Parts: sequence; C-alpha cells; structure tokens
Amino acid sequence: MARMAKSKKSKPTETEVAASGKAQNPPPEQPSESTVKPVVSGHPEQDTPPATIDEERDFESFYLKQVTAEFADDLDKLRRNASDFNEKSVPILIDALKATADVYSEEEKAKAMGTR
Repeated sequence: MARMAKSKKSKPTETEVAASGKAQNPPPEQPSESTVKPVVSGHPEQDTPPATIDEERDFESFYLKQVTAEFADDLDKLRRNASDFNEKSVPILIDALKATADVYSEEEKAKAMGTR
C-alpha cells in the first residue's frame, strides 16, 4: 500500500494575511521608561545605587573604627588573655571584623555614613 505524504501547513505570509483580511496579533506592548524602575543595587526594593569602591572602603574604615571603639575592652582582654593570640592573630581578627560589615545593605551603609 502506498503511503500518503502528510502535508505540512505553512504559516501564511504577510501578503496572504493582508489579502484575507485577518489581522495578525500585534506584538505585546513594551513598558515605557516611566513605568520601568531601574534596579541598580541588585535588590528591587532598594532605590539606592551600588556603592563605589571608595565608598565601600570608607564604610569599612568607619565600621572598623566604630566596632573597635565599642568593643575596645573586649578586644584588649582577648589580646592579653588568649594563650594563642600572637602577631598572626591580628590580621585574622581584622578580616573577621571586616566580614561582618558585609551584612549591611547599601542603604544601611549610606545611612550610617550620613551620605544619603
């Protein structure tokens, strides 16, 4: 028995659609610039632009000063009483303190610095 080839239906061309009087679906509307809110910080809920490297360093410096002033007595006790505290411990402690500055959002950092 001979098989009949299935015919593929092709999409009508623009000319054929225009001639048939059938309207094509228009492309979806693109939001205008006034309705699109830019996300610059990676967090849509924040409207603050990301900090520059200098701003990050300024906050880091500010934060370290604040933390070391607030915990001066505790840091001094640690330095004097920890048996394994030596010159190699200082950079580790500084890095640990710097890492805690990363928990703050750009908005919180700017507010603490009084820049925004």
